[in-house]
Amino acid sequence: MPRPIIAITYSSRELEDFTHWRQMFEGIVEAGAVPLAVDCQAEVFGIDEITGRVDGLILSGGGDIDPMQYQGDRQDPTLRGVNVARDENELRAWRSARSRGIPVLAICRGAQLLTAELGGDLYMDLPRDRGELVKHRYTEEALVTTVHDISVAGSSQLSEWLGGMSKISVNSLHHQGIKRLPAGTLEVAYADDGLIEAFEMPNEPVVAVQWHPEVLWKTSDEQLNILKGFVRQAAASAQNRLSSTMSPVPALVPMDD
Repeated sequence: MPRPIIAITYSSRELEDFTHWRQMFEGIVEAGAVPLAVDCQAEVFGIDEITGRVDGLILSGGGDIDPMQYQGDRQDPTLRGVNVARDENELRAWRSARSRGIPVLAICRGAQLLTAELGGDLYMDLPRDRGELVKHRYTEEALVTTVHDISVAGSSQLSEWLGGMSKISVNSLHHQGIKRLPAGTLEVAYADDGLIEAFEMPNEPVVAVQWHPEVLWKTSDEQLNILKGFVRQAAASAQNRLSSTMSPVPALVPMDD
């Protein structure tokens, strides 16, 4: 089997602000896949054609999503880096991938985007709206180190990727968080303060995490295993789709003399 192709969304407008994009692409290569960059800053033409040619989709991190996605306040003074064009393009990519059954890994901003899209709700600012017994927003530079622990539920896809580990250390760079999960999703990881750190869609190949394994993989085997697990899932899904589209070869029937 050739290496699976993983489409990764990003915004060219945010390249200078997020200095770890390169590590994300390198991490996917290390995990055994071919990354395909999808710039969501401008309208992405032919998104269905793109998702029809890839084996997995990663909705990557970045600024806050548009509060209108979850009936929030657009005038909230804590908002950072809202990018409406990116929201719209990533949602188009998500819907297209979902309709094809393509595995999706949503990271940080991506996890929040899916929460809103599926009908959940977000804290607009954790320190103000919830309080932080555990600090969740560190600096960009701190993404290369772990800053707090999370607990992982057994019998989840995330747990399987982690080899059954129930506690891991993660990095963190978010001031918003999941307040209420959408129907049809399942919480599979949480921080020591109870904040949801990951969820899955049990009947669909979707895993959403609040931290950044795509940055931490160089110094953490656990985080690299998450990327490898997602790549394996994408490869298996691609093989299943290929098998289902191949017509069986009819058996030869001997002719009568």
